[in-house]
Amino acid sequence: MKRLIIILLFLFVTQLSYSQTFTQTFVDRCTNEVSIVNATFINGSATVAFYNKIRTFTYQQYINGELQSWLNETYLWWSNLSPCSQQTSQQQQAQQAADAAAAAAAAAAEAEAAANAASGATNNTSGSTNNSSDTTNNSSSNEGESSGSSGESSGSSGESSEGGSEEGGGSEEGSEESGESSEESNEEAGEDDSNEEDTNEDEETTSDEEKKEDEEDTNKKKKKKKKLNPIQLNADALGLQNPFGNYDTAISFGASQSSIYGDVSYSANAMFYSNLNQASLSLGRTKMYLNDKYKVSWIESVGIGYSNNYGAQSVSASFMRLKPMGKKGTIGVGLNYSTNFGKLIENTLISFGYNFLYANSIKVTDRLMYSPAFILAHTPITYATKVDSSLATNDVMFILSNSFTYRITKTFTINFGYTAIKSTNTDIPLINSFMIGSKLPF
Repeated sequence: MKRLIIILLFLFVTQLSYSQTFTQTFVDRCTNEVSIVNATFINGSATVAFYNKIRTFTYQQYINGELQSWLNETYLWWSNLSPCSQQTSQQQQAQQAADAAAAAAAAAAEAEAAANAASGATNNTSGSTNNSSDTTNNSSSNEGESSGSSGESSGSSGESSEGGSEEGGGSEEGSEESGESSEESNEEAGEDDSNEEDTNEDEETTSDEEKKEDEEDTNKKKKKKKKLNPIQLNADALGLQNPFGNYDTAISFGASQSSIYGDVSYSANAMFYSNLNQASLSLGRTKMYLNDKYKVSWIESVGIGYSNNYGAQSVSASFMRLKPMGKKGTIGVGLNYSTNFGKLIENTLISFGYNFLYANSIKVTDRLMYSPAFILAHTPITYATKVDSSLATNDVMFILSNSFTYRITKTFTINFGYTAIKSTNTDIPLINSFMIGSKLPF
């Protein structure tokens, strides 16, 4: 009986050891979410799933600490992809650059169309001016003929006056007395005239200055009135995919304004996530340079941005130079800078990168406009301030943006967009985002 009890107890303890469950708790520093990892060993092995990675461990590997080291490595991998990471801020910057490129291409196409229309109108007005100048030349020639005849008549009158003076000459004494008196009178008149001239000059200068000031004021008022076009307001709803395939929702609000000729434009955009832990703000200025034929030769775009992702903050700056090629689209090259800092980041990261882009604006119908954009972004150097070291990478990011704009009325438009982001880093999956929005002048 004792032997039977001992055998049963041994079997029971063995079964407990093979079905024993170990629990490990992780607190995500980025999202503050608590992750519970359960490792249940059945028949000496356990399958563990942690942050979309799965691995099987033996009980001996658990004893040796391999499970704990794998959990730490997996969390480190996740931290490089999380919303607090530098990778996320680079994706946001690249997407903003793609959107700015598409908007610049559309503005360049509109400016070129307006320039072509203006040049056509200028040609028409120059033709009419040439016709009027021809008529003016004809009239001036007629005036020249009449002035020639008047010159001949004046010459004959001059001859008669000379003859008269010779015939009617007076005495020398009378002429001397009259000369002295005339000199005195001339001196007195000269003094009076000088005084009058000074006063007249002062009055004329003051009046001219007043006129100039009035003209400058009116010109300034006119420029202020005609300096800028109406403000364009836009509101977008976005669905943004995270590294694990789930989608986060966000709302974007923006405003833009251009000069009366459309050569200079300013923009501002703010985006807020539904989780209330992510937000971004960007400001931009775009300048178009026109050639002698009123066509866009170059486009320069400057932007600054700020983002806050679960407490990890990023400040960025970018510069882009675009070259329109008419119907073939727009190509460009850009430089970017970003600094990532915050309580959740062990090191303040400073990154420098560059990008190449292509954008176009295609008129499908009178109401529908299609604006594709492709951008290649590379951040070769990242510097960590606390450890005083730099990290070089060869990973390249590809961004494909597609935007459709449908004009419902002359002033109201609705937008549809899709953006895909893919990195050569195999750990980073394909990131998709969808957008629907509207634009209305204010």
